[in-house]
Amino acid sequence: MKQRWVQVTLKPLLALGLAAGFWGVQAQEAQTDLLDWRQANEAVGQFPRGHADVLRWEQSQTPPAVTADSEATAAFRLASADDAVRAAWSARRELANPLAQVGRQTAGHIAAGHWGLLDPGLQRRIHGVDKLLEVAATTRKAWIAAVAARETVEHLENALTAAEAAAELGQRMVRVGNWGRYQQAPLALGESSARQELRRARLAAQQAEWALLKALGLDTVYDQVALPNRLPKVSTAPLGKDELGQRLEALQKHLPLAERRQAGRNATQAYAAYTASIDAYRSFREDVLRQREIISEETLFRYNGMLESTWGLLADVGARSQAVVATIDAQRTALIAETDLQWVLQGGRPDAFVSLGGGAQGAAAQPGH
Repeated sequence: MKQRWVQVTLKPLLALGLAAGFWGVQAQEAQTDLLDWRQANEAVGQFPRGHADVLRWEQSQTPPAVTADSEATAAFRLASADDAVRAAWSARRELANPLAQVGRQTAGHIAAGHWGLLDPGLQRRIHGVDKLLEVAATTRKAWIAAVAARETVEHLENALTAAEAAAELGQRMVRVGNWGRYQQAPLALGESSARQELRRARLAAQQAEWALLKALGLDTVYDQVALPNRLPKVSTAPLGKDELGQRLEALQKHLPLAERRQAGRNATQAYAAYTASIDAYRSFREDVLRQREIISEETLFRYNGMLESTWGLLADVGARSQAVVATIDAQRTALIAETDLQWVLQGGRPDAFVSLGGGAQGAAAQPGH
C-alpha cells in the first residue's frame, strides 16, 4: 500500500520553510512546492530540539485567551539561602537576643552556611544559639528543596513538550493512513506519562514553597515565594575525614560524656550520607550528563543525515530532560546532606538524614538521633 503524505495544516511550518518530519511525514499544501527531504530536515535541525521547538513556536503564534483581570498575590523574594535564613530569624523575636550576642560576623557565617568558621562552644556560652542554628539549618534545607523542585518542573515541561510533539506527529500519521493505532499508542502513552509526571512535579514544587514559607514563619503572610531558577553549586572541596575528626573533637570537648557519644554517632551517619550524596552527584554530573550529551549530539547528527527519525530525536529530548532532572535531585540531596553535616558538627540533631533513593522530591530516610 502506497503511503500518503501527511497534510500539515499549520501554515507557520511552511512559512519557516520546514517539513513536518520524515519517514513519510511531509508538509504539503496546494500551490506549495515540497522541500527536498534533506534540506527540510537540516532546517528543522537548526532548532535545538527539532520539531518540539517547531510545535512550541507554532503554539506561541496563537493569541492567548482573554481572561478576567485578577490581582496577583505578592511573592516573598528570596534570592539565596542566606536571605531565607535571615528572614526566618527576623520572623522570630525570641532569636533577637542570641543574634545580638553572637555578633554580626558570626551571624553572617551561619546565614551563609560557613559553619566550619564557628566556635563549637557557642551553644554552651550563649543561651538560644542552639535554636538559632536549628532555624538556620531547617530553613536552608527548605530553600534548597524549593529551588530544586522549581528547577525540576522546568525540565519536565521540556520533556512534555517533546512528548506532545511526538504524539501529534503520530496522530497525523494515523489520520492519513500511514500508521495504525497500535503504532501510535506508545506515543500517546508517553505523552500521558510525561503529563502526569509534570503534574506531580508542579504539586511538589507548590508544596515545597509552602514548606519553605512555614520554615520562615511567614506562611500566614505570603502564599508564594520568588526563587532563583538554579540551585547553588555543590562545594568543589568536600569535607575530608581529617577535618571531620578535628571538628568533631573540638565539639566533644564542650559536651558531657553521653552527649559526646551521641554526637559521634550523628557525625558518622551524617558523614556517610554526605559522602554518598557527593559521589552520586559527581556521577550524574560527570558521567550520566556527559554520556547523554554525546548521545544527543549523535542523534541530532544522524537526524540531519536522515539516519534517525523525528520520533528518535524527540525521544532523545525527553531522555535528556530526565537525566537533567535526576542530576538536579542528586545536587539537591548533596546540598541538604552538607547542611545536615555542618549542623551535626555544631551539636545539632537532625530528625533524619538523606537517602539516595527518594526520587525527584525524595528527602530524608534514616533517623539522625
